[in-house]
Amino acid sequence: MKNIRFDFTCSRQVPLYAHLCNQYLNYDELNISIGCESQNDFGPQTYFIEAQGEQTQLEKLADAIAADFLISVWLVDSGIKVIDEPQGQRTLLEILPAEATPADKSVAAFCQQCYPLFGDNQAAQFGEIDLTCPCCHGEQRLTSAQKALTLSDIKAMATQLISQGSLELTCEGVQFSLTPFTDSSTRPQLLICNPNTLNAHFCLKDHQVLALSSIEKPLICARPTQEHDKLTAPLYDICFGYSRVVLVLAEVLRQKGIDWIYLQGQHHRPQLAWVDGAWAQLFSQDTRHAELPIIKQFNAPEPLREEVRFLGFKAQWQANKKARSHQGLLSVQSLSRVENTSEYQGNEDDHVIADSALFAALLNGKLTTHKQAKNAAVIYLSHAHPSQIVTCDNKGETSLFFALPELPDNGYEIFHRLDSSPQKAVAQKFKSLFPDDYLKLLSLKLHGRRDNLQSLWAIAAILIGLNPQEETQTQDYLSDALMAAAMRYQGANAPRIDYPLTRGEAHRSLNWCKTLGTLLSFRVAGHSDPAQLAFAMQDSLADYLANWLEHIDLNIGVHNIALAGNELANETLCKRISLRLGKNFPLLINRSLELEGDNLAVGALYVKQRQLNSL
Repeated sequence: MKNIRFDFTCSRQVPLYAHLCNQYLNYDELNISIGCESQNDFGPQTYFIEAQGEQTQLEKLADAIAADFLISVWLVDSGIKVIDEPQGQRTLLEILPAEATPADKSVAAFCQQCYPLFGDNQAAQFGEIDLTCPCCHGEQRLTSAQKALTLSDIKAMATQLISQGSLELTCEGVQFSLTPFTDSSTRPQLLICNPNTLNAHFCLKDHQVLALSSIEKPLICARPTQEHDKLTAPLYDICFGYSRVVLVLAEVLRQKGIDWIYLQGQHHRPQLAWVDGAWAQLFSQDTRHAELPIIKQFNAPEPLREEVRFLGFKAQWQANKKARSHQGLLSVQSLSRVENTSEYQGNEDDHVIADSALFAALLNGKLTTHKQAKNAAVIYLSHAHPSQIVTCDNKGETSLFFALPELPDNGYEIFHRLDSSPQKAVAQKFKSLFPDDYLKLLSLKLHGRRDNLQSLWAIAAILIGLNPQEETQTQDYLSDALMAAAMRYQGANAPRIDYPLTRGEAHRSLNWCKTLGTLLSFRVAGHSDPAQLAFAMQDSLADYLANWLEHIDLNIGVHNIALAGNELANETLCKRISLRLGKNFPLLINRSLELEGDNLAVGALYVKQRQLNSL
C-alpha cells in the first residue's frame, strides 16, 4: 500500500480545480482526502488529492485525474509524489467566485465530460446545447434563448454567415464576420474554428497554444505568419470556442472549410499577457457593460480605508472575526457607467494610480498589514493613465521617480521639435533619404493620452518604415506594427537606443527627442532591418529601466519590483524586462488581479497619505 499525492499549483484560484477535488471525495475505490494550500489568497494556490492503495488502483486513479484536470492558464506546476501520511481532509473545499457573476451556478461552460458529447460532430448528441453535465453543470450557465437553440438553428446561422458575410448572435451578445469590421479601430479579434490549422496562420509558442486550449478560453495576442495573404494586420487577438453555442457554431464552420472568423462584442474573454514566465490578466473584456457585475473575493489584510470607488471598480473590505489577525474579506467588482459617477482626475505630477498598482502587487505575499509596504518600486506602464515609476522607501513613503512625457499630438510638431533640437542634423538626413516616411510622419495624428509607450512606438514605427499605407496610420496599428516587428527579430544583438533622463522640478522624465534621434541615426547609417531596430527599442528600454532601478536601490534599497499596466501586453518588452531586471530584483506580479483594472481599486484601499477624488 502506498500513499500518494497529486499536486496542482496555480498562480490564482481556479474554481474548477476546487470543484473537481470535491468530486473526487466520491471516488469509491480508494480512500481520498483533498485540500488547498496557500499562504494567502493572492499567492499561489496548490490544490491536492491524496489516496492510499495498491499500484494498479493508483494508476487507474492517476489516469482519471489526468483526464479530468484540464489545463488552466493559471496552472504553473503539477506533480505526483509519495507521502508518509495524508495531510488533507474529507470536507469540501470552499469555492470562492474568483471571477463570476452572481448568476453563475457552474464553474465552467463545458468540461472534459460533456464537450465530447455535444461538441464533437461525430457524437450522437452533437449540437445539444442544453445537455446536462453532472460534472461542471455548464447547462446552468445558459439563458433560455441559448437553451432553445437546436443544431438546425446553428447550421442555419453558419449558412447565413457564409452567404451574407456576417452574423449577429444576439443570444451571445457578439457579431461574427468573414471580413474585418469596418467600424472597429482596435486590434482585430478572431474566433479560431479549426485549431488544426492554427500554425499555418500564426506564429505561436507552446504556452500560447496551451492557453488557447485552456478551460478559461482567453484572448491571446498572436502574430500572423509573414506575408499572409488575408491576415494583413500586424497582430490579432485570437480565441477558441468559449461557450456551448459558439463552440458548436465553430465546429459547423470548420466542417465547411472555414478556419477563422472575425469576432466583436460582449464576449467577456479574459485578455492575457505573458509576464515573467507566466500568464497575467490584462483586464476583463467589457465588464462594465455586463448585465451583472463580475465579483472577485479574497481574504486580505486590513486596509487604510474600507471602501473605494475608483476608475470603474468598487473595492470593499470587511473584518472577519474567524480569519487570521488583521484579515478580512475583500471584494472587488466592476461598476456600470451609471454607478461609476466619480472618476479620478489628477495632474501630471500625481502618482496615486501607480501607488495603487504598487500596493495591489504587494498583496501577493509581501503585505500582511499595510505597515509592511516598504522598500519597493513599481514600473507602471499604461495606455490609459500616466506611465510612471514610483518608489516606496523603508518608512513606507512613496515618491514619483519617473514619468513618461506627453508627446505632441501631430507629426508636424514632432518633426519640428526634432529639427529644433541637437537632433537637427539626423532629422534632416531622414527627411532627405526617406521622403515618403517623412511625409507619413507629418500626417500622423495622435489621439487620447500621449504620455505612454504606445505613442512612442507609433512614432518609431513610421521612422523605421513600418507604415505601408496611409489608411493604417492609427496609433493602435502603428504600435502593433512595431511590436510585431520586434517579435520577428531572431538575432542576439541590436543597436543601443538612448533613453536619457531629464530632471524636472517634481520628477524625472524622458528626453524623447534624443531617443528618436538615436533611432534615426541608425536608420540613416544603413540599418535597414526594421525588426532589428524595433527590437532595439524594447531591449534598450529594459536595459535603462534596470539601470534606473539599480540607482534607486543604492538610495533607498529595493527588495521587490512590481510590474503593472496594460503596456505589459508587449511580449518582447516583458521578456527583456525579465532578463534585465529579474537577474537582480524579485519581480512581483499579482496574478489574482488584473494588470490594468480591478488591481487599481484594490490597491487604492491601501494607498498611504493620498486623497482619492472618488472616495
